[in-house]
Amino acid sequence: MLTTLAIEGYRSIRSLVLPLSPLTVVTGANGSGKSSLYRSLRLLGAAAREGAIRALAAEGGFPGTLWAGPEAGAPTSGPVQGTVRKGPIALRLGFGSDAAGFGYATDLGIPIPATTMFGADPEIKAEAVWGGSVLRN
Repeated sequence: MLTTLAIEGYRSIRSLVLPLSPLTVVTGANGSGKSSLYRSLRLLGAAAREGAIRALAAEGGFPGTLWAGPEAGAPTSGPVQGTVRKGPIALRLGFGSDAAGFGYATDLGIPIPATTMFGADPEIKAEAVWGGSVLRN
């Protein structure tokens, strides 16, 4: 059983570490991220079965899965306008499992420099598998 789900930069979820129990019920208002939470878990499972790139393609491509809100430090009042991203483009997903005795995390991003027609295709920037439910340094 998964005991922890970690998501960063996926659709409407900027950053979340969610402890899980045998029955975890997620509730919230419309637009609060419930579907993004479910879809990120589904993407993590598909990435394990089919590979991360194929799973992202099935989601509609990497750009469509990224955090869609303002960057950190952006004003929180007034009109919201789209801008060019200043920080790294990244999607991070992971889980921890006490029952399985291991955890997994992946960090996907855009190749630097992106000089080909496939510059928006993601690459795995980092990947980790560890013993236990928590990654330790």
